Amino acid sequence: MALWMLPACGERSPQEPPASVCEGWAGGGMQWGTAQGDAVLDLVIDAQSRLYVAGYEGGATGGTVDPSGDARGVLMMFEANAEERAPAWKKAFDTPGADTLEALTLHPDTGAVYFVGRTTGAFPGFSPRGQQDLFLGGPSGDSPWEVLYQGGSERPQHPRRLAFDGRRDLVVAGYDDVYVPSNYVEAWEDAFTVKLRRETGTDRWSEVWWRQFDIPGTDILEGLAVEPQGESIYLTGLITTGAERGPYVRKLNGNGETVWFQRQTQIGMDMMQSVHVLPRGDVLVAGTTFATLGERNYGQQDVVVRQLDGVTGEPVWTYQYGSSESDWVTDMAVDAQGNIAVVGETLGAFEPGFEPRGDFDIFLLRLDAKGTLLQRRQWGSAGDDHPSAVALDGRGEAFIGGYTSGALVCPSQGEHDAFLLTTVGTEPSP
Repeated sequence: MALWMLPACGERSPQEPPASVCEGWAGGGMQWGTAQGDAVLDLVIDAQSRLYVAGYEGGATGGTVDPSGDARGVLMMFEANAEERAPAWKKAFDTPGADTLEALTLHPDTGAVYFVGRTTGAFPGFSPRGQQDLFLGGPSGDSPWEVLYQGGSERPQHPRRLAFDGRRDLVVAGYDDVYVPSNYVEAWEDAFTVKLRRETGTDRWSEVWWRQFDIPGTDILEGLAVEPQGESIYLTGLITTGAERGPYVRKLNGNGETVWFQRQTQIGMDMMQSVHVLPRGDVLVAGTTFATLGERNYGQQDVVVRQLDGVTGEPVWTYQYGSSESDWVTDMAVDAQGNIAVVGETLGAFEPGFEPRGDFDIFLLRLDAKGTLLQRRQWGSAGDDHPSAVALDGRGEAFIGGYTSGALVCPSQGEHDAFLLTTVGTEPSP
């Protein structure tokens, strides 16, 4: 695992092949990549307004599970208000297999950054458990970035979200990717949640419990939120077939037992993508639906945002919006004032007067705490633009990260490039 500065355009690092970066915050975003696949998968902003970026670089794409090959997990940090296009530092997590950093969270007391990822290899001090393990990292001794846990089963684990609970245990949620042990499919995607606790007298973490939900068919878990001062866990995802088919919100207690399970529709192509716990205990969820959950349906798949009662799971209010085409939510963030930012990809036009640019474009919707529309934004290239994550700073400005196969900010470097976009210095659309 090495530490180095990301080179600017035209410069070469003696340690790594150049990863070209162009534009910067003044231009509304930046794009960089290798000759293969690169992506931003998650973002977090700390109390000092520093932006942390997680993802991967140099991975092969187009397989059953992306990335493959010798993908390297990466963690970068951008200083607050920096105009430069290069991060303050960048660290790689690299085994002989494929590695990614999937999600980030901040320790509630220290502000330290913790991360979760997946690997087909093994980090020092650990042994592989199956086709693809999850790993956890964070501070250890004098080092702020070390792998503290690696675990899993024979199936390929795909962690998606990470959060601390009130006891300062860590909860990881995600799903097993399709399990193909040889030349046949033994199991489809299956959701899991695991609680990890720091071992006494050491920086290593170990499992408190591991829950598999073992739903027949495909069960994809994408969203996680945990009570900051409690132990209740909220999960969102999609079950594609069977009696529980449809997008769902599931509440667990601190032991991983289901308290309630609420389907939002019975459509196996809808999704509840993201969840956030509000200060008074209710939850916000954001996802995608063909149904009419709000006042009307706008096209094919629409954006849906709902506030649910944290005790019962029943809807308090629902907001629905969309283009005349298909729209797919990928993430949601909430600022200190309760304002909501939802990002996703669309085949249509969200922003008035915006002409769709290519395959999927990026959209941003901003709502107030009661679900009233504040802003619409859209970005696009001639390729496929996918926003993986959104984070809000202390001023409410949005930062969006993901990957693109086109020239979203500058010319494409490879199979798909990583990107960051920001609303800083731009005018909102009503």
